[in-house]
Formats: sequence, C-alpha cells, structure tokens
Amino acid sequence: MKLIATKITKKFPRQRDGANFFYALHETDFALEGGCLAVITGRSGGGKTTLLNLLGGLLQPSSGTVKADDVDLYQMDDKRLSAFRNRHIAVIPQGVSAVYTLTVTENILLPTMMYGKRTAENAQRAEELMRHLGIADLRDAMPSELSGGELRRMAIARAMMTAPGCILADEPTGDLDDENTAVVLKLLRETADAGAAVLVISHDAETLKYADRVYRMDGGSLTVHHA
Repeated sequence: MKLIATKITKKFPRQRDGANFFYALHETDFALEGGCLAVITGRSGGGKTTLLNLLGGLLQPSSGTVKADDVDLYQMDDKRLSAFRNRHIAVIPQGVSAVYTLTVTENILLPTMMYGKRTAENAQRAEELMRHLGIADLRDAMPSELSGGELRRMAIARAMMTAPGCILADEPTGDLDDENTAVVLKLLRETADAGAAVLVISHDAETLKYADRVYRMDGGSLTVHHA
C-alpha cells in the first residue's frame, strides 16, 4: 500500500494571537510506500499524533487529501471508511485501547470478529502473534490483570491481525523494557520488509536504527531529518 497526503492541514478553534483558530498541522505533503519504515520524532505537542490520525482516517483534515493507493479516505462515508480502515490500515494508539470486558485473545481477534467471524485460521494467527510478542501465557487473562507493557504488546498484536497494508504506530515502545522494545521494533521492521507501509512516532533513539526514513515535526511543520 502507498499512503499519500497532499497539502493537508488541521486547524482547531482557539482564541490565540488575535486569531480564532490555531494550526496543529501546517500544509504538509507526505508519502509512505510499502516496504518502508518511516519514523517521526519531535517534542510532545508538535503535531505528530495529529498527522498520524489524519493519515489513519481518524481525523478529518481541514484541507487537502489523504489517499491509500487510489482510495480517497475522506470521500468515503463513515461506514465505508471504518470497514476500509479495519482491513487495510492499523493504528496503534499511544494510550490504552483495550476492551476490558474481553480477554487478551478476544481483544486481539476483535478486528477479524467485527467484519467476519472467528475461524481456526484467525485463532492460529492470534496465537502466533502472542507467542512472538511474549504474551501467550496471558491469552485468557483480562486487560485489568496486565501491566502497561503487556497492554501495549496486546494492542500491537491486534493491529497485526488482519495483515494490514499500512501500520501507523504512536510510541509503540513507550511502556516496554529494552528486550521487548527490540522484539516490537524487529516485528515492525519485518512487517515493512514483507511489503507493508509502516510509520512510527517515537522519542526512542533505538527506533532510528530500524528506519528507512526519519522526519522531525515541530510546531505543526514536518521536515526530513534524513533518508
């Protein structure tokens, strides 16, 4: 999958410096191709998560377009966009995204259960992802029993369930120790090498070792750090 953002902006209402809005994202062009792992760094509040949400079909841009291959995300209605995103674009959010009434396995299977049915093949993939991420022994646990790092790994496994063409990860290693950080970054690298487009927002310098391209975002403006 190729994700292309053209002249996108995002502004929010706020009385500031005599204006009645402020730009969380200034006009930006961005492209992410299959096989590429890109990293965006920068201080908190610089617009990184806003950009990720715009690219992921979660936040309507104030102007500009976002296309996944030839599909214009924001020309679809909510139902079609949700179905497309579920199958093709996985977002790993920074915060906790668990459904606390479901087990770990059920949380991971959720993307396949929403638009299909529970199958032996899906169950096998969920098991493989749990083993890869070191949470297989927690398969029947409830999210309330998990640490922050375990919840993060569960969210990553869930994002991988449908083998999406694009993965957008917001601080995916934020709650992890060095060993599990390496496991997650290697998995994201392998996913990109298998053909997916992968974008990682991170403050972790370790992430840069796995990147094909590195960008920096400050004050709502994106610049190429190195490619």
